[in-house]
Amino acid sequence: MKWLHNLLKGLSLTTALFVFQACYGTPEWLHDNALPFKVVDARTGDPLEGVGISSRVQAAENLDWIPCGVTNAEGEAFVRFGIMEGANPQFRIEAAGTDYLVKDTVLTDLSHHLVEIKLSKAE
Repeated sequence: MKWLHNLLKGLSLTTALFVFQACYGTPEWLHDNALPFKVVDARTGDPLEGVGISSRVQAAENLDWIPCGVTNAEGEAFVRFGIMEGANPQFRIEAAGTDYLVKDTVLTDLSHHLVEIKLSKAE
């Protein structure tokens, strides 16, 4: 009889969670994504360290760029960013204090593969 009580208690919790999601939607923290970025010099292919990566979502009311990562010595950064359903995130890649051009890009494919960015120098 105790097993029946435990089964019913477990089902009650599952039902409550299902009803909560149905009424209020998926919690915002479940919408977080993360992508691996690699930033290299467009001419030489050398990794670029200290490059800032910012993001924003076009559908959001606030269109400010939000810093979300900086590349390491291998030119890599694991970038976490929020996403709104049906919106493609924009990314700004900027090597501040250098002669590399700022690069803006929009990602339409958010599968978790490596995003390689090639920065060019101003001529």
